Amino acid sequence: MKKQNLLYLALALSVMLALSSCHDHGVHIRVNDDADEYRLRASFDEDLTDDVQRVINRHLHKHNARSTAYIHTDCDFELGDGTNFYLKLKPGQVRIRFDRDDNTEESYEDMHAMCDEIKDVLARRDEDRY
Repeated sequence: MKKQNLLYLALALSVMLALSSCHDHGVHIRVNDDADEYRLRASFDEDLTDDVQRVINRHLHKHNARSTAYIHTDCDFELGDGTNFYLKLKPGQVRIRFDRDDNTEESYEDMHAMCDEIKDVLARRDEDRY
């Protein structure tokens, strides 16, 4: 009888764990910044995607970019000042890869500022939930 109770308890805990992980709507941000590359990867509630898109487009337009980031973007960007980077934006996720060797220090600082703004927007909205 004890083995059966332990089995039920383990099954119940597994189901609760699975359900809680399915409903985790938090913000997860990972930044890698080394001598060669700067990368930002974030996942978040899909309703925050418009906020992230606005930050990116404000940055692009500041540099007179001909392109605009849309909610389903997966491409390389080249700005008027020669800055280039990779962007993947889809509902609930953003990835940015910036090669420091192919860009200037000023471009790196601008990219870092944009990513900091993205992190701030996500963090603010995540804090508002609680």
